[in-house]
Amino acid sequence: MSQTPTSTTGSQFLQELFEIQREQSFRDPMFDALRTGSMSRAGVLRWTLQASLVVRQFTRFISAIHANCPHRDAQQLLAENLWEEHGQGVSERDHYALVRKLARSLGATDQDLDDAQPLAETQEYITHCLTVTREHSFIESMTAIAVGIEFFMPRFFGAMADSLCSKYGLERGDVDYLMVHVAEDEMHSQRALAIIDSYSDTPELRQKAKDALRDMLLVKRRYALAVYDYCAAAE
Repeated sequence: MSQTPTSTTGSQFLQELFEIQREQSFRDPMFDALRTGSMSRAGVLRWTLQASLVVRQFTRFISAIHANCPHRDAQQLLAENLWEEHGQGVSERDHYALVRKLARSLGATDQDLDDAQPLAETQEYITHCLTVTREHSFIESMTAIAVGIEFFMPRFFGAMADSLCSKYGLERGDVDYLMVHVAEDEMHSQRALAIIDSYSDTPELRQKAKDALRDMLLVKRRYALAVYDYCAAAE
């Protein structure tokens, strides 16, 4: 898991956010299923199709935070994040294009991807992300997305990429979607922590940020468990 910036590790508020993470600590069962190779290839494909539905919407979450953000340095980070999500202008490196590439390497067709339908919990996750980023303050939404989601991705996606190559026969180029997040999300989460800490300058804002993080972690947990059960049932 990524380490927080030196300038902010002593912040009481950030420590309170980390304590919420510890209180709601959750190990996605997909992590061990992939590490041991016990998940079927069809199950991994199901995971990827559900993930693709979230990835397709992720730029909307970032755009909404940017639209609600009054601070130039935070806008800069969000703009960089959005640019990277879109592959820095290279269509083949767009993150949605990369997750489709991953799905195809597992046997999906473009029609499978186009026809994929979200589980109820996947739709709840997407809707929750849209709601918090559109309707809440940028501090709440940045905490929910950067701390509640991106903070965890480097470790999980790095391990997932290794397992897909060692246990499921994929090539390193097939898992570009996962590997790009190992570097990018670690950097994003560290810079976002400093911004969240800097602009959470009232007790009311800090409480709202903590509440937003708790809510995101609960919704994400329901999503992860539902998707795992769905994947485990694949033959």
